[in-house]
Amino acid sequence: MTKDSKTIIKISYNILLLFCASLFLQLPLCAQTMVNTNDTLMVYETLKAPKIDGFGNDLCWQEITWEPINYVWIPYGAQCDTTSFVGKYKCCWSSKTNRLYFFIEVKDNAFVDGFVPGKEPDIYNFDIAEVFIDEDASGGLHVFDAAGKDTLEWGVNAENAFTYHIYAPFPAEGKTSTHPYVADLAGKSWDDVQHVNYASHLPEFALRKEGNTAFWEFSLIVYNSTFDIARHKSKEVRLFPGKVMGFSVAYCDNDFADGVRDAMFGSDWEPAPGNLHWMNADYFRKVKLMPHQPVSIHKK
Repeated sequence: MTKDSKTIIKISYNILLLFCASLFLQLPLCAQTMVNTNDTLMVYETLKAPKIDGFGNDLCWQEITWEPINYVWIPYGAQCDTTSFVGKYKCCWSSKTNRLYFFIEVKDNAFVDGFVPGKEPDIYNFDIAEVFIDEDASGGLHVFDAAGKDTLEWGVNAENAFTYHIYAPFPAEGKTSTHPYVADLAGKSWDDVQHVNYASHLPEFALRKEGNTAFWEFSLIVYNSTFDIARHKSKEVRLFPGKVMGFSVAYCDNDFADGVRDAMFGSDWEPAPGNLHWMNADYFRKVKLMPHQPVSIHKK
């Protein structure tokens, strides 16, 4: 092989590499990250709790980097169309208030509301945010207080972990929705199912919309597996630096008011067939509560 031939081959190879790289960079973000990246997320303490207004202007939010909601759970493994949906969230905590705080931002080409509690049980057929909490990161099933062979499919304690389906009507421009409906399942079986409203677990809430972007901001009380829906007051869990929990964030996306969920996106990987978080806390991401640190420490 001549020197000129080697040079031509080398140039052609470099052009091929550049072409492949350009194709990769043009892929939507969620198509580039379809691997298991469920590493432990450090959630930092804020010295001053945010004002829950849906704007996210507080210092604590400026100190925290965004976490993407970029895994396609439904239809599982599909490529995310970022012209239709882009989601991300932030989380912090306060030892003074003993609350977790969430700020979720979603860009969507259509927002569908109209959920009526008691009339339409399938809240996920509307545009909603979801937060999954496993207070002690124990994992496992958390659908029903089942018995017998049903425990293998649904678990023995519905409160082993919580699936908060967070709904509120989308407000007009310049307005804010402050009264959410927060659904989860309880009971012993599908014949004894209870559709519970856990709105009291989110004592502060604001949903705001600007054009095709919606903002959820709320505080969350953390309860453990001893929570009893029949009691008026269950003891909340005390938050402290070093505490490890499990949680993930998701979004149900509906483009048409036809009573059928079109897609679901999650912040973390889960195996096929997807949409397993509502049943099994094994797939929640591990999070560790950290003391307050300067903003530079938060960067990955």
